[in-house]
Amino acid sequence: MQTDDTIIQDKQSATEYDLQARKTNWLGPEVVFGLTYELVKPGELVLDLGIGSGLSSILFHKAGLRVYGLDGSSEILEVCAAKGFAVELKQHDLRDVPLPYPSNFFDLVLCVAVLNSFRDLGPLFRQVARIVKEQGAFAFTVEEQKPGQADAYAVNRVQVSEKPKAGSAVRLFRHSSGYITQLLDSNGFVLLKALEFLAWKYPAENIDVFFKAYVAQKQRRSP
Repeated sequence: MQTDDTIIQDKQSATEYDLQARKTNWLGPEVVFGLTYELVKPGELVLDLGIGSGLSSILFHKAGLRVYGLDGSSEILEVCAAKGFAVELKQHDLRDVPLPYPSNFFDLVLCVAVLNSFRDLGPLFRQVARIVKEQGAFAFTVEEQKPGQADAYAVNRVQVSEKPKAGSAVRLFRHSSGYITQLLDSNGFVLLKALEFLAWKYPAENIDVFFKAYVAQKQRRSP
């Protein structure tokens, strides 16, 4: 489920976000939490990029971490704020860099079901490398680009059971494992874990959407 403000059209759709996630058996937050849990400790700071209604970061809050969140939609941030678990929430377009945080600030950065809205991940990965602490973690998902698949396709912004129409579609992007590995390496991260899973299906196009969850750790700088 995308948390980009092109998907969240109004307050009503924002408040229905969690219900939509349950109906589509969206388990991305649980997958990322399970892969990352052993790396975090109570009291540490986690930033959720594209926090949406908080489905991913609330799991880390329950584990004792302090949650910060960014999202481009003011409506979905109101829904998240009403849950009362976040230390700080900010409205911010993730394409607008630099991100509004100091360097070496967070122990963990999350980005779940957001990066398939980006063709070029380089600027955001560079910002994550800046704001996460040494030995801190970056946990995220991308839509996996399989051999023979196009790197982009269109779906309707809201009603995915209908075929996309001109003016009402959003373009989504797939990313290959080779591209992700190159980005992590060039930004000082070492890959710890990767797990592919079936996220959901777009019924109009009969497309199975496969995501891959990655967990990487920022390397220590040489003295």
